[in-house]
Amino acid sequence: MMPTDRPIEEYALLGDCVTAALLNADGGIDWLCLPAFDGPSFFGALLDRERGGDFTIHPTVPYRVERGYLGDTALFCTRFLTHAGTVQLTDFFVTGRRRGTRGYDFTTLAPTRKLVRLVELESGAAVPMEMLVRARPDYGRTSADWKRTVTGGFACEGAAFFTDTGAAWRQHDLASEWNAEPGKRYFAVLDYGENPEVPDLAAVRRWHKVTTKFWEHWNYFNHYRGSHQRTIRRSAVTLKLLTYAPTGAFVAAPTASLPEVAGGDKNWDYRYAWVRDTSLFINTLFRLGYSGEATAFLEFAVRESMKRTEAGADVLPVLFGIRGESKTEPQELSHLAGWRASRPVQIGNRAADQFQLDNYAHILEALYFFKATGGKIDDDKRKLVRLVAAELVKRWREPDNGVWEEVDKAQFTYGKVVAWAALMRAATLADLADLPIEETCADIRSEVLARAVRGAGDEQHMVARFDSDAVDASCLITFLNGFSALPLARATRERIERALASGPFVYRNPKLKEAGESAFLLCMFWRINHLVKEGEQARAEELLEEVCEMQNAFGLLAEEIAPESRTFLGNFPQAFSHLGLIGSILNVEQARANPACATLADHEKFTQSVGVTVGWRAVLAGFLRAPRTLRLLFHSGGSKWKG
Repeated sequence: MMPTDRPIEEYALLGDCVTAALLNADGGIDWLCLPAFDGPSFFGALLDRERGGDFTIHPTVPYRVERGYLGDTALFCTRFLTHAGTVQLTDFFVTGRRRGTRGYDFTTLAPTRKLVRLVELESGAAVPMEMLVRARPDYGRTSADWKRTVTGGFACEGAAFFTDTGAAWRQHDLASEWNAEPGKRYFAVLDYGENPEVPDLAAVRRWHKVTTKFWEHWNYFNHYRGSHQRTIRRSAVTLKLLTYAPTGAFVAAPTASLPEVAGGDKNWDYRYAWVRDTSLFINTLFRLGYSGEATAFLEFAVRESMKRTEAGADVLPVLFGIRGESKTEPQELSHLAGWRASRPVQIGNRAADQFQLDNYAHILEALYFFKATGGKIDDDKRKLVRLVAAELVKRWREPDNGVWEEVDKAQFTYGKVVAWAALMRAATLADLADLPIEETCADIRSEVLARAVRGAGDEQHMVARFDSDAVDASCLITFLNGFSALPLARATRERIERALASGPFVYRNPKLKEAGESAFLLCMFWRINHLVKEGEQARAEELLEEVCEMQNAFGLLAEEIAPESRTFLGNFPQAFSHLGLIGSILNVEQARANPACATLADHEKFTQSVGVTVGWRAVLAGFLRAPRTLRLLFHSGGSKWKG
């Protein structure tokens, strides 16, 4: 296997809530896009070892490695163990809050824009080291034109590089060889800010301290206390790293074109904000105590939706670009080899122009969750509620592309049922007396039961599309949101398990399974939640423990996992998977603590478990749920950026 083909599960995630990097087991950064998640790759060996570029630091003598995050932070440590001694490499993006922010504000971040790599000899007399910066901007279509600066660093378009290891040009690259010696620390800094500053070791130490404090303080707000604390905290940090702080947006994953089938052509770009994710993101983050990130994402979605309305476009697309410069148009990068020869390598996303009925419903659910926690439904939100509700009333009978973003439209059951659930709650958000909400809900229910239910008696089950016998894991949702009664729901789940389950794994549908696609992690979490609601607590807990063991060594999950080999597939790390994991853990533990909660629909579980989390009352409630946050009233300066 060539180095290009490193397993996805080998990678760790670094980030600063603006962009992200993937770090391999040999101290190599194989993926980094600048200046943001959806910018062109600067290092892209993930998709092509030769053309993509990377940034490596490691010993020049044989070594083995020990790796892991430093506590509950986003700082990552790689220890190289050699015959000559042990070297520690610490990698992090500088992250800090803006000056003047309130103690509980961890969404208003300073534009630090620095990747730092620190090297220190931990034991031994000296270890020979090497560093190579093979920058290949614009998805490997060019090499960086590094120029030495008067300050002793190097600069190219969009980035500057500084190190105290004596780097020099090597053709198009920057290289350095030195001996790591006792009592010394060495640094390399990639600065992609507008005004790069020349660092010294003292500055790098300050950046390390503020970043460590940022993550320490941010973790105060996570009020989960239970048997899965390590898993919950790592998933929460991962989700935080997938937020784009300047706008409040949230990417589905920080990568593009990692395939759903190795060697295949289902290679999508996930560096966008899906409208569908708003309700799941808000549900999950609010339940942990992170109302700031959840609210910021909702405000972003509302703001972008209203911009579209004012411009005369459809109110709600499938996905949003995370910043003004974002491009969603699909484009093939034919010069790149692709991960494990999975071609074409693609950026942009064809789903941007699709009609997916459930997206309209999910934004209403997100607003419902927001209001249930004390959030204010202001004029823009009320207007959006009316527009979206009217669209659902008007368009719910139309075929759509479905939750799996099919090329061909159909009458997908999932979209209808989610639309029913959202409209059932829409009247609590705005005055919709002039819209036939109750009649529409009754019509949807009648149509679904008439055209999406097959079998007779105890064998009645839900199908994926009207007037078909199609099996699909998405039908599990019909019970979770309160649409299906228990007998129908149980028979549906059992049929899905017979057709699509393999141990703890669940495939999306037979067609995708036969095409070689692996098990979809979110479907596993739907299954666990379904079992909880059925009262099958022991089985749900057993499956949850099996799924928890599927995380990589650093607590990260991909979109899919191959059941036999446990290989990760799809873009990584995948937000859907981490949101689903947190949600299932909370559902299982809530049902264990209070069995009466088990049978509640998802929105009822939410309102039972989450109190007021928005506004001044939320601050007080937050102090009670997470007393450590009180410290930030008086000692929050350590996590603020001072330059």
